[in-house]
Amino acid sequence: MGDKDSSQFVKQAQEANRSMSEAMRGLAGTQFKVMQQLAGVQREQFQQAVEAARNQMQLIGQKRDPQEIASIQADLVRQYGQKYANSVTKAVDIVSQALEEYGEQLQKGKKAKDEVEGATHAAAQEGSDAAERTTKKAAASSTKKAPTSGKSS
Repeated sequence: MGDKDSSQFVKQAQEANRSMSEAMRGLAGTQFKVMQQLAGVQREQFQQAVEAARNQMQLIGQKRDPQEIASIQADLVRQYGQKYANSVTKAVDIVSQALEEYGEQLQKGKKAKDEVEGATHAAAQEGSDAAERTTKKAAASSTKKAPTSGKSS
């Protein structure tokens, strides 16, 4: 392999390595972002549960009429049920967006993989061609220098 060919291979390998590294960083970054966002949704849900329990306790402490308590409890269930449904929708949106980002990152990773395979194939082909040229040169050289057969006395 000539200097130009090995220099080209090194450049291709470096570019492929850079692409793979970017793809891996992208996947890790997406995963970290998703975990943070889902943790935020989980914190919101926990706060809502604490708030609902606190409101429930206040209700029981303030009201004595069972019908009034049932009516207010029904309102609490609707209110916090809607908040919970909204947070679940938010979590689904986060996961959906993450899946799109993962898809994009995987496409980048596939492109980098293809670049690595292309560079490896090109280097292997060049190495094979160089070996063939060397073999041909050696064969040609040995036929030129082969001694003639003759009898020595």
